Amino acid sequence: MKFLIFSFCILLCSLQSHAQDFKFGHVSKEEVMEKVHPKDEEAGAAVLYRKVSTYYEYNGNSGFTLVTDVHERIKIYNKDGFEWANQEIVYYQNSGDKEKISGLKAYTYNLIEGKLEEEKLRKENIFEEEINKYRLKTKFAMPAVTEGSVIEYEYSIRSPFLTSIDDITLQYTIPINKLEVSVKVPEFLGYKKHFNPKAAVLFQIKEGREPFRYSRTYNERSGQKVVTYSSKTANVEYMQNLYEINADDIPSLKTEPHVDYLQNYAAVLKWELQYTKFPRSSIENFSQTWEGVAKSIYDDTFSKELNRDGFFKDEIDKLLAGGQDNYSKALLIYSFVKERLKWNGYVGFIPENGTKSAYKDGAGNIGDINLLLTAILKYAGLKADPVLLSTQDNGIPIYPTREGFNYVVSLVELPGGSFLLDASDMYANFGELPKRARNWQGRVLREDGTSGWVSLMPASQSEEQLNLNITVMADGTLKGKNISLFSGLFAKEYRDSYLDLNSDDYVQILEKNKGNIKIENLEKENEKELGEKLKEVYEFELSDAAELIGDKILLKPLLFTAMDENPFKADDRIYPIFFDYPSKQVKVVNILLPEGFAVETLPEPSITTFNNGACNYRITMVQNGNFLRIESVFDLKTIIYNPQDYTNLKKFFSYIVEKETEPIVLTKV
Repeated sequence: MKFLIFSFCILLCSLQSHAQDFKFGHVSKEEVMEKVHPKDEEAGAAVLYRKVSTYYEYNGNSGFTLVTDVHERIKIYNKDGFEWANQEIVYYQNSGDKEKISGLKAYTYNLIEGKLEEEKLRKENIFEEEINKYRLKTKFAMPAVTEGSVIEYEYSIRSPFLTSIDDITLQYTIPINKLEVSVKVPEFLGYKKHFNPKAAVLFQIKEGREPFRYSRTYNERSGQKVVTYSSKTANVEYMQNLYEINADDIPSLKTEPHVDYLQNYAAVLKWELQYTKFPRSSIENFSQTWEGVAKSIYDDTFSKELNRDGFFKDEIDKLLAGGQDNYSKALLIYSFVKERLKWNGYVGFIPENGTKSAYKDGAGNIGDINLLLTAILKYAGLKADPVLLSTQDNGIPIYPTREGFNYVVSLVELPGGSFLLDASDMYANFGELPKRARNWQGRVLREDGTSGWVSLMPASQSEEQLNLNITVMADGTLKGKNISLFSGLFAKEYRDSYLDLNSDDYVQILEKNKGNIKIENLEKENEKELGEKLKEVYEFELSDAAELIGDKILLKPLLFTAMDENPFKADDRIYPIFFDYPSKQVKVVNILLPEGFAVETLPEPSITTFNNGACNYRITMVQNGNFLRIESVFDLKTIIYNPQDYTNLKKFFSYIVEKETEPIVLTKV
């Protein structure tokens, strides 16, 4: 019997010694020695442990403080995971109140000559910066990180904003092995919980209640001629609502091609304050509708800014003195604001300095610029209203709240249609939004107090035309000329990416992934003329585009413009498929055959369609003597597809790859 008890104790101790210890600083050799994640071998890093505790702390002198404690332990498997060694903490300030970071400590653990060693994060590796008027950031870079390192850090955010519990992230782009979340809320604050409905991972919340007690002893003075002190005790007691999540093996957000914004699909827990019910006070309801949110923003912020015109009146009167039609007026005003004000890099629908100061200084945040644009359009007699939205990196609002928006643009209604305008983007044409603002839908706020949703997604097609005129030499070398035309958002993307580059740097970009090519005599037209087709022309010589096999020459019909790889490789799909905008891409290749060669094999022309014409593709190949003309047209009308469409969409793109890489065979005669 004693032997059995002894054996059981040995077994119990053995099991305990192999269990992970998540107490801060108790990193094990086994964690550092682990080479790959046991359930996700492609992961460059993994969160071994993540703990988030949010609670209200009471102090007899200062009252309540909202506290969030964070503790994370992360394993770095390889260089792909090094980015996780650089961490950022975002926190807030407003009207003199400010959240504070406290208790930040962090260590890196490595195995050196069989011994577990730690490296402490030092103050010189911690940086603080202001993102904008309302948001702050603390960044830190973990020391001595290498493949195999384990990093661990903890900190607290202490907030005076008692009715705003931050979102709690439950999923990363790397796996989370163990997650513990605890939120304790005083009974007099009524919150509603929201999970991201787009997330694929579900979580169970354990709910309960527990008491909170606080006692403070102090001395009370009494008497006038004879002063006496008596000891008193102040007690604070109330019930807390407790919410807990304990989960293991949370899969990573998988990067997939053509996703609008990956974090839109992350599992997250959000908190909506619905009411407060303090002792000896009546209930105060904070539950809102989208109409209520819109009206409060308009009344509190927009109304004043949109009805100020004295500071720009004279200048705008001169601008519009020619008696233009409404479209011309709107275009003039849009161009005027873009030239007059420069974006300072800060987002936000609330003007940072106010439209009058921004107009005078020539710079401002998004709110300054686009509310000024709206105000001038209204002054000119046009029907214009502000549109609230959330940028892609701010997510999609799940419930009615002012914090769901962080951006504003202008909507002007003209006889030819309605146009969304953002004067902060120097390369956006009239009616175009930058990519950061093209996030599902926005809320238009009208002066009469009504509001409604408007789509932010582009409706009109953008076009790209590529024309190659080439001569095939007998040795397989190609000499030719490229003429490309870009319109709409193709032109905007081009200007965003390349307009500031010098010619030599841009030629290097053009030559990338085109084989052994030499490009020269580059010319461009309409680089800065928004609304005009941007034209690019260059000559090239390509020595390895054709394959020589005996007396035959094999070459891809669309050369380096071909789609030679399917963007969709996974067997299945979790998220919807997004293309940036409706598009039409036309590729025309004219080929002069080498003397003494004839066409032996010319691929058949083909037409294919997907989803009842939502996306179409055709390719034709025609021979006329020593000339070949190849033309392909990719016509994308619908830009959003459900995951259920994925298999057929993948097949559709596989077919395009097959047709654009099917070789033309020339033979010597």
